[in-house]
Amino acid sequence: MKRRYISSIIIMSLIVIVVFIVTYMVINGRMLRGKEESVKNSKNKTQLTLSWWGNDGRHQYTMEGVDIFQDKNEDIDVNYRYGVWNGYEKRNKVWMESHNQADVMQINFAWLEEYSKDGNGYYDLNQLSDYIDLDNFTEEELAYGSKNGVLNAIPIAMNTHTFYYNQDILDEYGLEVPSTWDDLLELGKRAKKDNRYALGFSKKQLFLFMIAYYEQSHGDTVFKDDGGLNIGEDGIKYMLEYYKTLIDEHVICPIDSFDRAKYQSGEIIGTMCWISDTKLYCDDQQALGINVSRGLYPTMEGAKRSGWYIKPATMWAISADTEHPEEAAKLLNFLLSDPEMVSLQQTEKGVPVSDAAISVLSEEGLTETNEYKASQELLEQQENLFLMNPYMENEGILDAFKIGADEYLYDKMEPDECAKMIYNDINSEIQKEQ
Repeated sequence: MKRRYISSIIIMSLIVIVVFIVTYMVINGRMLRGKEESVKNSKNKTQLTLSWWGNDGRHQYTMEGVDIFQDKNEDIDVNYRYGVWNGYEKRNKVWMESHNQADVMQINFAWLEEYSKDGNGYYDLNQLSDYIDLDNFTEEELAYGSKNGVLNAIPIAMNTHTFYYNQDILDEYGLEVPSTWDDLLELGKRAKKDNRYALGFSKKQLFLFMIAYYEQSHGDTVFKDDGGLNIGEDGIKYMLEYYKTLIDEHVICPIDSFDRAKYQSGEIIGTMCWISDTKLYCDDQQALGINVSRGLYPTMEGAKRSGWYIKPATMWAISADTEHPEEAAKLLNFLLSDPEMVSLQQTEKGVPVSDAAISVLSEEGLTETNEYKASQELLEQQENLFLMNPYMENEGILDAFKIGADEYLYDKMEPDECAKMIYNDINSEIQKEQ
């Protein structure tokens, strides 16, 4: 009896094992066939690469948009390259110089000068007008993306700087939103007593802030149209000395100490930011229950020049080396003007310039957004704004000014010596690019 019982158990176990093995082989065979079929289908599709930078929110809606694009274009697969801004510019330089850039790229306005002086650094989008609806843009808007008569890129939105202030703190001090340099000094004076700063921003904003002050006070430009410096060592010394005054009087928070958390907590009362960053510096504050006010550029009485600049916020371009220009053009057109993509993006990159995008957003409350209100102020000031010289955003030049200024701020160099060093370093960076 025992033997029969044990034999039955062994037989049943063997049957279970055999069934398991057969089932596994069948299922695995189906999976392998499925994978083979998937790979086969993928090989039959055009492979594109899309690159961009931004925050997590931008990454999320861009990928959602690309999924929609792929559903509408089943013969195209889109792969991604994305990241935050810090370090992205250096990676882009490596991609461009190694001809390993993405087929469709979000680019900075200054990159047209850096990579496409002759117009050959990016694909000529005029050649793809069958796939890109260029009628959505004015000739002036398209001109921003043209180099040497070649349409290299299309603006997503226009951009300039705006100022946002914690209105609750201004009310506490009994002060209005600053509109002059003297107003900022007064705000800094009050803030200093509470160990606060009037303004905080990055090294790029610092450089543009100091350019505005110099150009208003001198009535001349810091850079020539061809990119060369239009000022000497004395001009740089003038900027340095005023910069130190602003630090000492708590008008500007030291650049290395600035972060958005201090702005949100009220340690820093206001900021200067791109209109396209309004969500970060205005909307997010309001979501915390903080009253936020927008301010215009600081000015001085009798200034012969505003010193403030405008540029495309970011742009879409196609690689000059792409093997699939038509498919890339379809993707670029989708990103700029497709209603579903526009609804996902909203005004995160600023108020779009595409007529089709404006039409979609106008039905979704565009005029109520802070970006729209700031952009309207931009239009009102447009005759006093100048097209930004790409060298104003050159990373090497920004570093030359910031690193050199630190030597003076921390008493390691005298202003004359420091100004000479910065002047030489900026000229060296300019020569590298020319």
